[in-house]
Amino acid sequence: MPAEAAGLFGTREVFSANLTAFTKWDGVVVRTERDLAAAPAAACGNDGPEPACAAARWRSFVAELKTLPLRERVERANAVLNRVRYVPADVNWHDPNHWETPYEFLARGGQCQDYAIAKFMALEESGVPDSALRLAVVHDTYSGADHAVAIVYVEGEALVLDNLVADVRPDRAIDRYVPYYSINREGWWYHLPERTAPTQVARLGEWSLTR
Repeated sequence: MPAEAAGLFGTREVFSANLTAFTKWDGVVVRTERDLAAAPAAACGNDGPEPACAAARWRSFVAELKTLPLRERVERANAVLNRVRYVPADVNWHDPNHWETPYEFLARGGQCQDYAIAKFMALEESGVPDSALRLAVVHDTYSGADHAVAIVYVEGEALVLDNLVADVRPDRAIDRYVPYYSINREGWWYHLPERTAPTQVARLGEWSLTR
């Protein structure tokens, strides 16, 4: 790993390109790519099948994002996707650790990591480079729960897209989150200080989230 660098939420972070442990993330990336490639191009009506409608809604949404300046695009992605209904994974999938593709999320609702994944994928598909995007798994010191948010770097500033908060805020303005790790397609960042011991790194990709 390279030397530690200044990181999210005031932490120090260490980068690794080895994503082997992160099977949930790898799985949802592969399934999202499959969905995007297989989705029908035609729009659907109000009585159309849910997966087809989700695909049409997603394509229309991404097309809209592409027309917007970057900061407005980030705010729009956060606002629109925060309107999707919250449904715990154990209710949707009978699996509390299921991570949803954007189409699954639009069709069925989801929980914190699903909001974050959809925002990440929408912004990436709209033209934001992967290097400017992350999904961050954090501990909420206010509630005591674990949580996930999307991160977008704009002009060197880390902006936080959170399903629990209506507006987009820079990470330096948020004091409640302590990140365990953050991740994108290029690799992942280990955050220090944090609440997991180095021997637990292998199970980080399986983190259980409930919010």
